[in-house]
Amino acid sequence: MKPINPLSDNEFAQLVQRAATLPDAPEALVRAAIGQWQATPPVSLQSAAKEALRRVAALLSFDSWASAPHASGVRAVPSDTRYLLFSAKGRDIDVRIAPAAGHFALTGQILGPDDSGVVELSAASVGGSVAPRAQRATLDSLGEFRLDGVHGGTYVLTLRLSGDEIVLPPIDVGERRR
Repeated sequence: MKPINPLSDNEFAQLVQRAATLPDAPEALVRAAIGQWQATPPVSLQSAAKEALRRVAALLSFDSWASAPHASGVRAVPSDTRYLLFSAKGRDIDVRIAPAAGHFALTGQILGPDDSGVVELSAASVGGSVAPRAQRATLDSLGEFRLDGVHGGTYVLTLRLSGDEIVLPPIDVGERRR
């Protein structure tokens, strides 16, 4: 067979006409070939891209324990309560960690377009150890949440809001290291 590149238009047209006259494969072989494949619903590239974009990573924009004292003003007064502010996809996420009855309480508020949502706190995975069960809280009408009885450790806070899953960077919960 001649390579396609040097063919003239007429030669190419003749090859196409010859290919069109070739007989189809026998019906039994066509069915057997189709039967080899699992039926999967067609997925559009657009819907697959939307699914992939639903998980959003939040960025830490303020940490009261990490900032320079002169930059924080009133918040520079030493406190056992830690203030964190995150930003993600048109939302600001205010998180406060305070000692409470030998453990810690995480309180916060989501400032943004959401009417409802769920907050989940789970231990960050460390070397395959078994993590305690995740704690969940539902946002109230003001976008606020509260999680009590949190032990010291490193956690990941995940927010499920309006079809988005926002994942905050790992947060260390514990006493302030001075």
